[in-house]
Amino acid sequence: MAITGIEYNLFRNLREKHALPQGGHVLELGEANWYGDVDIKQLAQDIYRFAPEDRRQALFRTLDEVTRAKRPGMLWEIARVFWQTFLLPGSMTAIDFDGTDQALKLDLNNPIDLQRQFHLVMNLGTVEHVFNVAQAFRTIHDHTLPGGLMMHGLPFTGWLDHGFYNFNPTFYWDLAAANGYVMLLAVYAEVTPVKLVQLRDREHVLEMAQTGQIGANSLIYVVLQRPLEPLPFRVPMQGYYAKAISRKASDAWKNFR
Repeated sequence: MAITGIEYNLFRNLREKHALPQGGHVLELGEANWYGDVDIKQLAQDIYRFAPEDRRQALFRTLDEVTRAKRPGMLWEIARVFWQTFLLPGSMTAIDFDGTDQALKLDLNNPIDLQRQFHLVMNLGTVEHVFNVAQAFRTIHDHTLPGGLMMHGLPFTGWLDHGFYNFNPTFYWDLAAANGYVMLLAVYAEVTPVKLVQLRDREHVLEMAQTGQIGANSLIYVVLQRPLEPLPFRVPMQGYYAKAISRKASDAWKNFR
């Protein structure tokens, strides 16, 4: 995964609203690096705005040193500064075949047990590359603390041959319904140029499609909260077949063909 202008704006907005866990333990599916479409000066400014006062100077010095040194792992080093600025994590754990040496080389197609749970689990541009997608989402569920957050950002339209899958809006709402997740945030996004539209509900996407507002290459981001009751993961049934969606959404299922 990469921290693009989308992720930057999303995390920045969530931090402004005090909606991100601070000091918690974080699991990344896909170790993030810095994409480069955000001016590094913006990150420097946000260090002073969001990082704790006793850490600002150290973070700023690290960012300056990393960008001047231009080491092979520079983009991952900048990403770590980003996480320290916006999440201040107690720990960061990553699962990624192609990440740094610090990342765990584990196959998300298979069951994984890290023997711990996390305050935040991030799947930002990773699970579309995993064939056994149901197992991947079960892994995310099982490694999220009760009351913890899961953040997904995955392709919606386009992204030709980027991965195995694109994910329709119904996926997120049906996943949440099956597992009692609270949908804290849903956002429609495009990378070039950066476009973010906060979604009211699943019908909002239908309205956008009807009025030609869905781009050729788009993504959907959601923030889900796991319930306090430690229930096991449940595979969702699509809302249309479960008769759990509105008439408007049901009609769209028939008409968008």
